[in-house]
Amino acid sequence: MKHKLILTGLIISAALTIPGALFAQEPVKTVDETILKELYVQYLKDPANEFILRRIEDERASIRDIIEEELQKIVTPPPEEAEIDPSEITKALDRQKGVIAALQDRSRERKVDLDLLVAEEKRFYLQPQTATGTVSEADKFRITKSHEGLLAKKVILEERISVLDVFLFQQDARLNKLEYEQRLLQFGILITIGKYLLILLAIWFIERTIRLHVLIRIKQSDRRYSVTKTFSSIIYIVTFSVLIGTIFAKNPGVLASLAIVGAGLAIALQDIVKDIVGWIVIFQNRLYSTGDRITIGGSTGEVIDIHVLRTMLLEVGIPPAGVLEHTGKVLSIPNAAILTQPITNHSTTSDFVNAEMRITVTFESNWKKAKQILEEVVNKETSQNSEREKSQQIRRTRMMYIVRQAIGPRVYTDIAADGIEFLLRFSVPLGAKWPVITALSEKIMERFDAEEDVELAYKTVRYYKKGEEK
Repeated sequence: MKHKLILTGLIISAALTIPGALFAQEPVKTVDETILKELYVQYLKDPANEFILRRIEDERASIRDIIEEELQKIVTPPPEEAEIDPSEITKALDRQKGVIAALQDRSRERKVDLDLLVAEEKRFYLQPQTATGTVSEADKFRITKSHEGLLAKKVILEERISVLDVFLFQQDARLNKLEYEQRLLQFGILITIGKYLLILLAIWFIERTIRLHVLIRIKQSDRRYSVTKTFSSIIYIVTFSVLIGTIFAKNPGVLASLAIVGAGLAIALQDIVKDIVGWIVIFQNRLYSTGDRITIGGSTGEVIDIHVLRTMLLEVGIPPAGVLEHTGKVLSIPNAAILTQPITNHSTTSDFVNAEMRITVTFESNWKKAKQILEEVVNKETSQNSEREKSQQIRRTRMMYIVRQAIGPRVYTDIAADGIEFLLRFSVPLGAKWPVITALSEKIMERFDAEEDVELAYKTVRYYKKGEEK
């Protein structure tokens, strides 16, 4: 038994290394032409004899079976290739290509031999002057010596060509199957990665749904913040731990291949990789979204689009070089900038910002009346903004630990060098600071003009002579 296994291994090894050598020598002939020759002797005497014709067809079928058996032994893959292992599919492909090439060579050779026999039959057996088949000195290199022998050889060649065509069709189908399986194996890593990415996406969707629709109902902000952060951390830690363990257990070669590919991409396309990582960080951490006013490094603007590689901003001029208005320029900032540059999102808690106005009245003015007027005006003009700001802050800071909320418009009092100074602090929509300040200034001056004991202060200089009563 041991010797048989060794002999089988040597045969398979030789077939895999030099598949063409498998067909270099003809297999041992088992087809006997004797019966065919005898049948064709009778056929040439009586071509219409149905019995002889049936016997010829039976003999052809027997010859076909013998040829099929001979070729089947050659093309049948070794037992170890019956169930293809991923590591052996390349060898199986090489052997299969060798088998097909050898079958094609043999088919071409048989067709050439058949053409020679057909030509010889026309020249020596079908022409009247040579119908006797007498061999002359010039024709001593003929293949056959008799017509019945030529017909027998011709039948055998026809059957061999027919069987070879059938086997070529089958072997081509097997080659296509092997190539398909090779492609599946080549894309197996990508399919595996895609499967794991879909799992991660599903887990992320479930975690986000629970976080935004269940945990958000916790009323205490500090408790809500702690529970949300703990829940998200546990989900992602457990997910990645299970995922990495599964990859190591089922696909030990995936991580190594992925590490090699990732290392090459990180070196060749490091800027693009950084931009993609930045894009993922933007959405994962919700740093900003379209419509937000942000500052990245030294650039400020409103986000109009977020691409995979770049963020588009509609620039806003910043004092003292400009005013808080759109300049009309569009800034294209690489997403990698968020990894190294400070980011300010002016719209995180609301779409409003605090603005201030300083108004000073003279010491001789009725400062209490002035303060009352200022409070009435600022509350009337900006109270709607304050309510909207409070509503937005409550809605947008549910997932944040923020204790201080918007407190509405306020008027603060201070003593200045030229009189009593009032500081008005109120909320204005982003980009609408100066229209609101303009409206407030006009209302305040109209109210002050209607009062006799309230005057706006301005810088003055007073001189007193020595000895005069101050």
